[in-house]
Amino acid sequence: MYHTIVKSIVRSGYRQISSGDFDSLLTRFAPDIHFTFSGQHAMAGDFHSRETVRQWFARVNRFFPHLQIEAERIVVSGMPWNTWVAAQFTVRETLPDGSTYQNHGTQFMRIVWGKVVEDHLIEDTQTLVETLRCLADQGLKEAAEPALRDG
Repeated sequence: MYHTIVKSIVRSGYRQISSGDFDSLLTRFAPDIHFTFSGQHAMAGDFHSRETVRQWFARVNRFFPHLQIEAERIVVSGMPWNTWVAAQFTVRETLPDGSTYQNHGTQFMRIVWGKVVEDHLIEDTQTLVETLRCLADQGLKEAAEPALRDG
């Protein structure tokens, strides 16, 4: 039963991202969250504070203001004091030039007593980097900037 509840919460988090409700989502994160997004690009990062993750979500929203994320598979293991979640997901967005961005990724989270303490995201980096390059070419210069940093 507990694992079913966690899966529902993860799906709800994806719906919050899709609707741009990042503040509600961030209440589920521990203040000292360890959050990573793999790669060497404007969306990459290795953060250790909820505030930097908030800035990251704001940046993602500037790149992909109508991003839709859908869970393909979610696996939950553990108990409330040490829960691990693995998810496969698909993201989609219509870009300013009318083309479609679609990517697949994986997420690994650790939840302790209802708070996400670790969240690690990996998408197909080549697809993402090519899309960020296109966004920069279309005038969104921030898409070509380096990754955000803590502090």
